[in-house]
Amino acid sequence: MNSPVAAFAGKSAPQDHPLPREVDVVIIGGGLMGCACAYYLGKAGVKVLLLEKSVLAGQQSSRAWGFVRQQSRDEAEVPLMQASIGLWRSLERELQTDLGWRNDGCLFVAGNEEERDGYASWLSVARSFSVDTVMLSPREVEKKLPGYAVPQLGGLFTASDGQAEPTLVARAFAMRARERGVQLVEHCGAKGIDVAAGQVVGVDTERGYVKARTVVCAAGVTTFRLLKMLGIELPQQLVRGTVARTTAGPTLSGISTIANGVGFRQRLDGSFNIADDAHVDVDMTLGHLRALHWYAPSLWAHRKSFRFNLNGACLTDLHQRMPWSQASRLGPGIHERDPLIKPNEKGLGHAMRALKAAFPGQIDTRIADRWAGAIDVLPDGIPVIDAHTSPNGLAIATGFCGHGFAMGPIVGKVLADWIDSGDPGLDMRQLRLSRFAEGDVKPPSSLF
Repeated sequence: MNSPVAAFAGKSAPQDHPLPREVDVVIIGGGLMGCACAYYLGKAGVKVLLLEKSVLAGQQSSRAWGFVRQQSRDEAEVPLMQASIGLWRSLERELQTDLGWRNDGCLFVAGNEEERDGYASWLSVARSFSVDTVMLSPREVEKKLPGYAVPQLGGLFTASDGQAEPTLVARAFAMRARERGVQLVEHCGAKGIDVAAGQVVGVDTERGYVKARTVVCAAGVTTFRLLKMLGIELPQQLVRGTVARTTAGPTLSGISTIANGVGFRQRLDGSFNIADDAHVDVDMTLGHLRALHWYAPSLWAHRKSFRFNLNGACLTDLHQRMPWSQASRLGPGIHERDPLIKPNEKGLGHAMRALKAAFPGQIDTRIADRWAGAIDVLPDGIPVIDAHTSPNGLAIATGFCGHGFAMGPIVGKVLADWIDSGDPGLDMRQLRLSRFAEGDVKPPSSLF
C-alpha cells in the first residue's frame, strides 16, 4: 500500500477556486510542518496560502512511526523537542480533536553491552538539558515491558516522552488552519519562487502567480530542487523507511520502544506500529552521487543503519531525467506528483518475528497494513529550520531525517513566530541553512 490512510477530503479549496492574487505568506508543502506553520500563522491573523502538489500529508507526514521523543536526540534538537513536548501535552485541547496522544515514555532496550554503553552515553546530554532520562536495570525493564522474553541488560528510558498518530495530526492542523482563514490548495505545485533585488516577491504556481513577500519551503524531498532554482545548494538526499500496522494483540504497554531489533508502539486499540529497528533502505540512483562527499565520511560509522539496494529505482531515476517524463514535464519544483514508494517486506517480516520472540503473548498478532515513505536526510543528521536567509523572505523547514513528526508542532510555531514577530523564541543557529555554505557541519549522531 502506498499510504497508511486515504487523504483527508474537504480540507482544501476546490480545484476551480481561484488563487488569491496576493497573500502575506505562501507555504510550499502540505505536510505536518507546513500545516502546523499555517495554523499558527493563521492564528496570528496572517494571510496565508498553503500549496500542496498532491494531497495534504500524503507522504512522509502520515507514514512516520509516531514516536514523540526527546530521548537520544542530537544536542541541537533537544531544546526544540523539550518545547515540543510542552505543546503536545495540550495539543488535543488546542486543536479540539483526538490525536492518539499517550504520554507513557520512550524506552530503548539494550540487548548487549555495546548497545547499553551506547544508550548510556546519551545521559550526559540529558543531564545538560535536564531531561528526565535514566538507565533502567534489567528488572526495571521487565516491569515496564511485562513478559519480555529475550536476554537484556537494561535500557534507556524517558518518562516524559510519548506517542501520537501521524495520520491524525497534520489533518487536525489543516482543519483548524482553514477555520482561521488559511487557504489550503491541493493538486497545485509551486513551479518556482520569484525573487527581485534579494527579496522574495512571489510564487509561480501551476494555477498562476501569487504575490508574497514571505515563502516557507517545507516541501520534503523536493525542497533541494526548489532551492537549487534560487542558486542555493542543499546536500539533501532521500532514504526509504517502512512501517506496518498490526492486528490488535494483548495489551502490552503505551511506551514507544526499540527492543530486540524492532521498533514498536501499541495503540489504545491494541494494534501496533512496527518497523525493522532503525534501518532504512537506500535505493541507489544517479541522484545519490550528488553531494556524496558530504555523506561519505559518516557512511562507514553508520553502515549498520542502511540497506543499500540496486533495484528498479535506478531505472526510474533515469526515466525521470528524460524530457518526456512526468518529472521533466512538471519541472524541478514539482518533479513527481505522487511517487509510489514500496515497503520492504523482508524488513517487516524480521520486525514481526522480533516482536513475537520478545513477547510470546503476541503470537497471534499479524500485519494488517504496511507502507513506506521517502525520508529527507541531511549529512549531519539534523534539519534545516531557518527564517533568516538570503534571499530575504525565504523560510525553510526540511531534512528531518526520519524523526520530524515529533517536532512538527514546535517547528510550525517557531517558524510562525519568527515570520510574524522576527523572534523564533529559541536559539536556532545550529539549524541554520548557511551552515553548509560555511562548512560548519559536524558529524551526525545518527543519519536518520
